Amino acid sequence: MTGRKTLVSGSKLRSAARGLPTGVTIVIGGRGADAHGLTVNSFATLSLDPPLVSFCLKEGARLHPRMAETREFVVSILAEDQAGLALRFADPSRPAGFAGVETTSLPGTGGLVVAGAVGYFECRVRSMAPMGDHTLMVGEVTGCDILRDHPPLLFAGGRLHRLGSALA
Repeated sequence: MTGRKTLVSGSKLRSAARGLPTGVTIVIGGRGADAHGLTVNSFATLSLDPPLVSFCLKEGARLHPRMAETREFVVSILAEDQAGLALRFADPSRPAGFAGVETTSLPGTGGLVVAGAVGYFECRVRSMAPMGDHTLMVGEVTGCDILRDHPPLLFAGGRLHRLGSALA
């Protein structure tokens, strides 16, 4: 015996991770009629200089080929009143595209932002690294902004939540 610990199961890891609240975003890759979006709660800022962000994309996700082809994506930060959109874009069986969903096209690049989002990050893919059953996507931020003063949507305990009152 080498003394090395056995890795935990995916279900055990998921159970422990439910105690860590995250923001909820929709990541959009592709352009025009080929654009596709996906609910992501693994989004994080990675570096301020250079400005980098990251998220994890499950292998086999329909967003994968769009990311590899265009090497660009936009992250929309969802507001607490957009839980329906988060659920819709989390469903892998939904049709591709944005039928019935209002989006705004960013000037210059044509990247799409979900209408009503709190803010966005427009990015170029800096790296795509396979990590287990996901790909770690790192993007260099080429534009970002806050679009409205509204509380963000949160995910914790396997459910969507509103932000509570500040403690400090």
